[in-house]
Amino acid sequence: MARLEAVRTAIGERRVLRLDYRDAQGRGSERQVWPIALYFWGGTWTLGAWCETRDNWRNFRVDRIAALAALERRYPDQAGRRLADYLRAMQAS
Repeated sequence: MARLEAVRTAIGERRVLRLDYRDAQGRGSERQVWPIALYFWGGTWTLGAWCETRDNWRNFRVDRIAALAALERRYPDQAGRRLADYLRAMQAS
């Protein structure tokens, strides 16, 4: 599970991740995200992240990440984009 370890490391180091992501229909998109949370539910690992592309919170199934790269760029500790903010947003949806 090298991908999980890479995500965990990026969360700990606050590094922006570039994802090559595939949705449920197999359509691809490239995203740059601030990884905030990694959790296991419903039989799969999921990455909770602030998506720079969509300028909002998004969830990404780890098994649908075709490729990822940790960028040198680190994301800031910014109000509105912290773990507590992510959890509030997920409860509201």
